[in-house]
Amino acid sequence: MECLHGKPAANSTTSNGSFWFCGQNPSCNFFCTEDEGYMYEKAITAWRCTEQPHPRCDGHHKLAKMCVVKNLMNVNYGRPFFVCGEKAKPCSFWMWGDVQPLAKPECRHGLPCAIRKVKKEGLNKDRLFFCCPNDKESTCRFFEWAPDEELGFFQTVNFSKEPLEKQSCNKNNYLATKFMHDFANELKL
Repeated sequence: MECLHGKPAANSTTSNGSFWFCGQNPSCNFFCTEDEGYMYEKAITAWRCTEQPHPRCDGHHKLAKMCVVKNLMNVNYGRPFFVCGEKAKPCSFWMWGDVQPLAKPECRHGLPCAIRKVKKEGLNKDRLFFCCPNDKESTCRFFEWAPDEELGFFQTVNFSKEPLEKQSCNKNNYLATKFMHDFANELKL
């Protein structure tokens, strides 16, 4: 078992059972019981596939703690998410751990687009779109709708019947697909 640093996690057994935790300084706030170890290994793999850095909460600027959705009846079962790592007074920080950041296109000026939300009442209210980041006087009038939902790890996995080694995909998609196939086999799905 590895912590979020990618280093071997420390293991301890108490009267309450066995658990894994981060033994590094500073700590990555990794902690799980031995019974949850397999689920956390898969969740860490899903997070690493995003190639995102370990998030920090906005309020304390400390490394966030990874958790996993454990409710079998929840559609998000097994998905990693991060919460504030502060034990005494945690802030409201929360984010999915398997979501790729939204790739911004470039406007006609070659600048990364701004992301805006439709404010006008109607069918598109609250829908996100990309536009030129310049002010009204110097805009190139670039416009493109953003994808309707953030694409999470579980929504982007390729479930092709073709052997994984023969699928033409990048390293992250290969890892994500392999993870899902292994996970589904473990659950006998």
